[in-house]
Amino acid sequence: MKEEKYWILLSKKITGEATAEELALLKEMIRDNPEWRSVMENLTELWNSKPVMTDSGRRQKNEDAYLVHISRLKEKDPGFMESKILVENIVEMHAIPVKKPFYKRWVMYATAAAFLVSIILLYPFVADDAKNKETASVSPINEIIINPGSRTKIQLPDGSQVWVNSGSSLTYEDNFKGSTREVHLDGEAYFDVVKDPSRPFIVHTTGIDIKVLGTAFNVKAYKMEPVIEATLIHGSIEVINKNRPGSPGVMLKPHEKLVYNKYPVTDQRDQRADIVVPESDAYSITIKPLNNNIADSDIVETAWVYNKLVFEDERFETLALKMERWYNLKISFENEKLKDYRISGSFVNETPEEAFKELQFLVPFRYSVKNNEVKITKK
Repeated sequence: MKEEKYWILLSKKITGEATAEELALLKEMIRDNPEWRSVMENLTELWNSKPVMTDSGRRQKNEDAYLVHISRLKEKDPGFMESKILVENIVEMHAIPVKKPFYKRWVMYATAAAFLVSIILLYPFVADDAKNKETASVSPINEIIINPGSRTKIQLPDGSQVWVNSGSSLTYEDNFKGSTREVHLDGEAYFDVVKDPSRPFIVHTTGIDIKVLGTAFNVKAYKMEPVIEATLIHGSIEVINKNRPGSPGVMLKPHEKLVYNKYPVTDQRDQRADIVVPESDAYSITIKPLNNNIADSDIVETAWVYNKLVFEDERFETLALKMERWYNLKISFENEKLKDYRISGSFVNETPEEAFKELQFLVPFRYSVKNNEVKITKK
């Protein structure tokens, strides 16, 4: 039943009819079954590769494709007829009388579900087709998801080490056999990359790509935050602005931090920089040096790797967001002015209660806790 639900959700996703809740459920199912990700990506590509045509033509094309795959799968596996029953059950389960208003939509779901299941049952056959189209065979995709309140360290296939912060996800192929070593990051991670001049290491985020050969650096790229930060500890990195095609990459030197603004800058207090790369307001890049006189474990951008939460002249609201991830809490403010208080300090082994009590020495506020939710009010 769980697999049938997966095929149904996947068929709705590729036909563009899935709701936000259904997409979230599909993502959760793929997270629990990582081997399904590469299958989904390849089948989505196959579906999207069909030419645009009328509804009747599209239905006929889908049915023809389904029948061709069924025929080939029978040749590939003599026992396929037993599996075909599952496909027919899915189609029958979604069959709606023609007079019903959602008929076309459900036929699309049913055709997609049947098409997907018929391919997935013998996925190696699809891989053979992909090779014939000069597409490299797909390596299994690993996805590391770190829940709020947790942090972890992993080793990549090339020996590079990555520390992944709370509330983050990192995806990468099971092997780095190509000409590049590529990972995709949503959140924050510290990379210590093994040097390999013949195969650059690339970190993909929503707004920038970071290209390195061998170095140590931190990337903070949470999708819901307005900025992306790249901090270089040693070595060198090149940052590519994905929203400025053709623009030259920005090279960072050790102990420099790059800040990429996803949106026009409105608060200059948070965008101080000693070196400015000329850009327009949206997608702008600024660079500033770090303090060379302190240890990496005390640098705001990298202290988390050493299990320290360091903050320097940060708005209370920004610190609260970090604390939400650090302690797995939900923090809300009942007074807007409290958000603007600026705070400096650090937490090492403090419990959430100890952390809030320490903050009360710096900011006049009260707090209450209920069901892991913290409400901050004016004192």
